[in-house]
Amino acid sequence: MAKNEVHLEIKDPTRIIKQPEYAIVQRGSTVSFECRVKHDHTLIPTVTWLKDNGELPNDGRFTVDKDHLVIVDVSDDDGGTYTCVANTTLDSVSASAVLSVVDVPNPPFDLELTNQLDKSVQLSWTPGDDNNSPITKFIIEYEDAMHEAGLWHHQTEVPGTQTTAQLKLSPYVNYSFRVMAENNLGRSLPSEASEQYLTKAAEPDKNPATVEGLGSEPDNLVITWKPLNGFESNGPGLQYKVSWRQRDGDDEWTSVVVANVSKYIVSGTPTFVPYLIKVQALNDMGFAPEPPVVMGHSGEDLPMVAPGNVHVNVVNSTLAEVHWDPVPLKSIRGHLQGYRIYYWKAQNSSKRNRRHIEKKILTFQGSKTHGMLPGLEPFSHYTLNVRVVNGKGEGPASPDRVFNTPEGVPSAPSSLKIVNPTLDSLTLEWDPPSHPNGILTEYTLKYQPINSTHELGPLVDLKIPANKTRWTLKNLNFSTRYKFYLYAQTSAGSGSQITEEAVTTVNEAMASRQVDIATQGWFIGLMCAVALLILILLIVCFIRRNKGGKYPVKEKEDAHADPEIQPMKEDDGTFGEYSDAEDHKPLKKGSRTPSDRTVKKEDSDDSLVDYGEGVNGQFNEDGSFIGQYSGKKEKEPAEGNESSEAPSPVNAMNSFV
Repeated sequence: MAKNEVHLEIKDPTRIIKQPEYAIVQRGSTVSFECRVKHDHTLIPTVTWLKDNGELPNDGRFTVDKDHLVIVDVSDDDGGTYTCVANTTLDSVSASAVLSVVDVPNPPFDLELTNQLDKSVQLSWTPGDDNNSPITKFIIEYEDAMHEAGLWHHQTEVPGTQTTAQLKLSPYVNYSFRVMAENNLGRSLPSEASEQYLTKAAEPDKNPATVEGLGSEPDNLVITWKPLNGFESNGPGLQYKVSWRQRDGDDEWTSVVVANVSKYIVSGTPTFVPYLIKVQALNDMGFAPEPPVVMGHSGEDLPMVAPGNVHVNVVNSTLAEVHWDPVPLKSIRGHLQGYRIYYWKAQNSSKRNRRHIEKKILTFQGSKTHGMLPGLEPFSHYTLNVRVVNGKGEGPASPDRVFNTPEGVPSAPSSLKIVNPTLDSLTLEWDPPSHPNGILTEYTLKYQPINSTHELGPLVDLKIPANKTRWTLKNLNFSTRYKFYLYAQTSAGSGSQITEEAVTTVNEAMASRQVDIATQGWFIGLMCAVALLILILLIVCFIRRNKGGKYPVKEKEDAHADPEIQPMKEDDGTFGEYSDAEDHKPLKKGSRTPSDRTVKKEDSDDSLVDYGEGVNGQFNEDGSFIGQYSGKKEKEPAEGNESSEAPSPVNAMNSFV
């Protein structure tokens, strides 16, 4: 018989639960691959990274930690397949990911010019590496080494699949070309410049732009234009032929050829005459096409004639309308800008000596023949004239026209004050309106009383002559506040009002120092505080009286015949002896009522007046006796905190007062 024993152990397989992922990064950036392994806890795995199934480059840019491979400053050579291998003593697993390094394209190269013609050439090139991002287009630029050396201009663009371009050229330019490639990441550096190619000269194919003719003086014509640049000259010897003639005459064109300028001045021209102008480019090879004709004017001069038939229509006290006849165009001697109205208000002699008359100006654009003058002052004397305006300035003024504005309503009186208040009268003083805007006809004074709750009473209306600035009101109520309204009037109506308030005095002695404190906040607050304090004192007195209870009396005595009363015995709770003799013995301390809190019926039948002082016995509102418990007028207070008499609220009030 044979026997064999075998030991079997079961282990968890090693697995990669987080595999590295495919990555696309731009050159110079950082990339990270993650490889997370799960294994049996009794096994110790080792993780190895491979590049293209070989060892990682011995480069400090590669960093391996527990679960990651990090590559910084990625270069083109770093692209490839990276594999994570996890080994244990039992098994081995692996996972791979591809790294693609992208960047802007490399510059094109091998530029070549073919099919060289006078106005065209074919350019071809070889694309550079697209760096794993397809080229979308090529940009072609040119340099004119003859006219603008070192300055590159945009020529054209072609699709990224095209490596040749047919380029249109201009005459008399020394061309160089360069090409740039572009993909989704950006544009490449420019290629090396191509060989130079000088095109043949030709006559200009365009004329100067922005031709104008304006005069700077009344007897000249200044012709200006925008010159051609060297690229547009098409040949050597660039010049300009400037031509002009009057529009409304039969004169022939007058021409002059100039070079290296952009302005020509024609002298001795009539003032503001329309001219036809043209400027043509030419060079050693010939003339440009016939240029377009533009119209200009010789210089302007000040207008010669003033507007005529000026008249004014006064609309209201603050608005007037002015009409005039237009000035003939020939007399304007320039571009009509509009008409300008000068107007001013006549000043009295004192103001005229003090300052210069202030003139106001309103300009009406274009060929208008009427305008409105707003903001005039009522009841005023105005003067105006009208002038025509051109680009040079103003013409002569028309004859002055005078007009008057009608009356308007006045402004409010400048001031209003109340003086000399008495028991039943007040005196009002005021200053006339600063802007009467007419002749004052009267003042209107309205007033009404104000009661303590600030309610307004009936309104009284008075008319006062316009020459008065002082008025006394009589038969007013004493110690009463009144509100006054005063405004002036002209024939145009009533103006703005001014208001004031005042109080009649309590008596004549107080007239000079009357202050209505009844409406002052501090006085009202003080009165409320005093009333509250009095109420608190009354409540305290009432509580103390109730705390003492009502005074029971001894059993009916024989009309106070006994001189002494036996003292109260402690065992039966009866009253002790009370003496009303001259020694004024105080009551002994003890309960004021029997221990059983009862009073015998025959005791209650006694008249409480017998224990007061005749008719001076007093009862409270609830019927309790509040007089002194004594047959004599003189009595000393009882010992202790308790009194032999109940405190009277009336006495408390008297003490407070």
